[in-house]
Amino acid sequence: MDSLYLKEFRKKKKLTQKEFAESAGISLKALRNYEQGKRKLTLEKYREIKAAFGYQDCDSSRLRFMIDYLRLTFKSVRDLEHFTKTFLLCPFKEFTSYETKLMNYNHLWKRGDIWIFDYQDKFETNNYQITVQLSGQGCRQLEVLLEHYDVSWFDFLHKMRESFVDSMHVTRLDIAIDEMYLGYDRREEQFELNTLIQKYYNQELDFEKMKTWNYIGGGSLHFDEDDFEDTRQGISLYFGSRQSEMYFNFYEKRYEYAKKERISLEEALEIFEVWNRYEVRLSHGKADAVVDEFLSGVDLAEIARGLINSRIDVFDGTNSYGAYLADQKWQALFGGVEPLHLTLKPEPYDIRRTIKWLEYQVSDTLAMVNEYDKIVGEDNLKMILESGEINDRAEKILFDVQVNVGMCTGEYDVA
Repeated sequence: MDSLYLKEFRKKKKLTQKEFAESAGISLKALRNYEQGKRKLTLEKYREIKAAFGYQDCDSSRLRFMIDYLRLTFKSVRDLEHFTKTFLLCPFKEFTSYETKLMNYNHLWKRGDIWIFDYQDKFETNNYQITVQLSGQGCRQLEVLLEHYDVSWFDFLHKMRESFVDSMHVTRLDIAIDEMYLGYDRREEQFELNTLIQKYYNQELDFEKMKTWNYIGGGSLHFDEDDFEDTRQGISLYFGSRQSEMYFNFYEKRYEYAKKERISLEEALEIFEVWNRYEVRLSHGKADAVVDEFLSGVDLAEIARGLINSRIDVFDGTNSYGAYLADQKWQALFGGVEPLHLTLKPEPYDIRRTIKWLEYQVSDTLAMVNEYDKIVGEDNLKMILESGEINDRAEKILFDVQVNVGMCTGEYDVA
């Protein structure tokens, strides 16, 4: 291991060689030999020295890493039917056509949340550029297909990169890191994002390379402790500029689940089992470079942790020489060099989102109509239900449901 890393670590702690050696529990002579390259610095020794300042290996079981947004642009794709079947693992007939003005395109193909942008007039203009966009739900829906065909994200991206070489560009890549819920009795071990705000003002948060930060969050003014947690909206922290090629968004995912599903915070924790989410958002050159690094053999989970560790340090107090000590809760999440791996979390399009919207937005009105029918002896509720029609979009949604149900039971094969 290059001795330069040890020297840089010492300088970051702002300690003299004597102070650093005493803090690390090694002799001054040994430290000088390490820094001058006269003595080989092993990875194990480097870990041991860092451990004296509170750095430790993370508990990898506490984190889940996922691709949560992906946008790929291809300079020329003339045969979309071949493209979707070969690379997206689904037939082109499952996509529905739409007009659009997004991202300077004028046409869009949708299969749930898997989108393909192209040009309506491509044959006249000879412009066959396309952009494939997968939102968070789009990634989960693609993972249904990946899992069905036993294809990894590495295989998926490698096949595209190999087939299109220089004509494929990754213009956006979000890596989501979920801090999993440890259970009611272990809440004290979870990392509270509001401590990062406190640490910033205590000068125990170093994010100099990101330059800027911001946060949003809040809730109702409440004095009932039992209700307070359910009225909070959750904290969101942003590090770096959204206009740059990399920035971080850390937020309390549990509150988002509770609000979205209209359930209590306790229910959200037990059902979804996620405490916080830490997102690394990359675009253009940075996104492209990270995918290349992934395809060279470095797991995206490792890359994401490395990017966070290289830009953010979280401390908790100082030693007798005034050197900052690493925060143990943060280290339990992002510390060490133990290998981390990307995971799949396949989720097909779920019509239950529509049903839940009806439940909360329309059910009271329908109940009133039903009671009205009983009073006046009419059947307006039946008339309302029968007056609706299954349009093209609804047919496509129901078809997607049939496909995904069939794939789960082994009755359907898109290849």
